Amino acid sequence: MRSFTSSSEKRNGSDCWCRALVCGLLCTVIVLGAWEAFWRAWGFAPVIEDDLGIWAVVRRGVDRGGGGPAIVLLGASRMQLDVDPRVLRAETGRKAAMLAIDGSSPLPVLADLAGRSSFDGLIICSLLPQWLADGGEDRGRSARWVRKYHQQKWSFWIETRLSLFLQDSFVFRYRGLLPDRLWRNFLDGEMPRPPYAAMRSDRYRPADYSLTDIAKLRAARIDRQREIVAAAEPLDDAEFAARLAWIEDMVQLVRDRGGSVIFVRLPSCGETLELEEATWPREKYWDRFAATTSARTLHFADHPELSSFDCPDGSHLDHRDAVPFTRALVEVLVLARDVP
Repeated sequence: MRSFTSSSEKRNGSDCWCRALVCGLLCTVIVLGAWEAFWRAWGFAPVIEDDLGIWAVVRRGVDRGGGGPAIVLLGASRMQLDVDPRVLRAETGRKAAMLAIDGSSPLPVLADLAGRSSFDGLIICSLLPQWLADGGEDRGRSARWVRKYHQQKWSFWIETRLSLFLQDSFVFRYRGLLPDRLWRNFLDGEMPRPPYAAMRSDRYRPADYSLTDIAKLRAARIDRQREIVAAAEPLDDAEFAARLAWIEDMVQLVRDRGGSVIFVRLPSCGETLELEEATWPREKYWDRFAATTSARTLHFADHPELSSFDCPDGSHLDHRDAVPFTRALVEVLVLARDVP
């Protein structure tokens, strides 16, 4: 016969565990809520981290046919900071997908779209001098992301969607507020700052240079550019000719599906531009490329509407200039609503 006392003790034990669990959850919610409110009061907003997950979401949407984008934007950080997809859509009436990848050649992504995609719209591809002139694009981040994109399983999409929801909802998910970063700031005697170029869900990164030390950032950019120049391995004439032929093959594959490609050289300024021109002279690389490709090409220096903008860090535009710059780019490329 079951003991009443024994049953009562089990119920009491179970009730204690339930109360402890509820109290623990409540304390966690209160602490996280206070932590969230504190950083929002300091001017922080939810930040989406740029990674393979969100890039893959946008890449997947490119192949969706009628409901997908009519324009795809390729390049590196200059495309992400300089060309606003919302402005592009407002000016052209066509949805644009941002597939630029920070710090990496767009050529592997172009090859993927040309050979493994059904996209038949317009591709606007930003090419920096080194992407044309140097080798090693198969070892960069863009090549890795393309490979991993085609290897992803269904569970990856669920994980990505959940991560995007959390990042877009909570400030404390920002990596700059993780314990190790905060400890580093504490040792330096500094408070963390909101990111000056936080990414939107469409992968555009509006840069607000009033939120950062421009002089310090510009010096860091110059140092980084010098590192890139020091590591440059320009292709010889035969290799460069092969590179141009490879790019032309991709252009033709896109054209055979009814699509088109436009290559653009986006602005750089000051010492960054000087280093680029000294290492990869325009007449030796860009002009030769422009003369051989059947695609349209555009160099910012040839158009006052595009070359009059200042790059605060030498490489990118402030978001206040990105809006008129995007509009000017639409006008120069003749992409207005009445153009098919």
